[in-house]
Amino acid sequence: MIKKTLGYLGILATPSTKYHPFPEKSFYAYLCQAGIRIGLPVYVFLPTQINFVTRTVIGYQYTKQKKWIKRRFPFPTFVYDRLSNRKKYETQIRKLKNDPSITFLGHVLGDKLKNHNLLIQHAGLAAYMPETELVTSLQVIKNMLDKYDAVVIKPMRNSLGIGVMKITSKQGSHRVEGRDFKNKIFYRKFSNRTALLLWLRNQFSVKMIAQPYLELSTPEGIPFDIRVLVQKNGQGEWVETGRAIRAGVVNGLTSNLCGGGKAHSCKPFLNKYFTEEQLQKIYSDIEYIVKELPPFLESKHGRLVELGIDIGVDRGGKVWLIEVNSKPGRASFRRIENSTYYRDVRLNPLRYTHYLAQLRKGR
Repeated sequence: MIKKTLGYLGILATPSTKYHPFPEKSFYAYLCQAGIRIGLPVYVFLPTQINFVTRTVIGYQYTKQKKWIKRRFPFPTFVYDRLSNRKKYETQIRKLKNDPSITFLGHVLGDKLKNHNLLIQHAGLAAYMPETELVTSLQVIKNMLDKYDAVVIKPMRNSLGIGVMKITSKQGSHRVEGRDFKNKIFYRKFSNRTALLLWLRNQFSVKMIAQPYLELSTPEGIPFDIRVLVQKNGQGEWVETGRAIRAGVVNGLTSNLCGGGKAHSCKPFLNKYFTEEQLQKIYSDIEYIVKELPPFLESKHGRLVELGIDIGVDRGGKVWLIEVNSKPGRASFRRIENSTYYRDVRLNPLRYTHYLAQLRKGR
């Protein structure tokens, strides 16, 4: 029998035009069924289906009979925020966060530049971070091209490698390559830097950041990064629950799985490209980042429940901290090592909720 004294965990999901009207259905179904077993019921709800007057939501729950049911639920006691397109739903998010009876497991991070500016306040972490500038004008890119062989520009808010471009302008070669905002690979050449910059001017429909281009690829030209997942566990402590290589397509720019990339186990992949001495330093640096980053970022930002930390390794073996995401995907961990990590990476948000529920019950 369900012990309702622990309350409800509501998964705040992104509205979709599909049926059922939210993504990540298998992940949410897994949490719903696991919640039944530990006496903490879980449902999925949308920002468009909240009634602040009656303090109820239209929610979706996956049952023991392996079916989704839709019904009205009381307000959640805890919220696991997986919502994208946040600007559209600012009012609903703010009202939920201001309700003293609701606890958010974590507060979603801001854009890439905001995260960068928080992390460089930690001297140790700053050493792993590339120079990053907001593109306020074409002059920012011109200055970087004068300083570096190539420059990468990225949307401040987009993820999945969409809109990421590499710009090269030296020795008579002027080109741009990457993924457009429809996630299509493209490559363009220009007769001179002026023509290149004029073309770029029309691409800035969203805010962008610029960074030096780093050779984060194998000698064969396969871009890769290391996705490290860190989460709060059932004791409220930060733990690393998964580590995987994401490798893109040959001569591509990004390693995201949605762009055709593949997941690999870390050690066999890295062993092919680095010496034992380099590997020791790489793993030592990653351990340092994983230990220092979550509590420091949380101290600056507010409560967090999980982080996807994207780490690059250049051809010389230097480790770079590329990006941090507070709504990380889990697909990489399903595809490696017989899904060894997969149970924990899915269950930990629920374990952490149970920990918070027990604290609340104790008070």
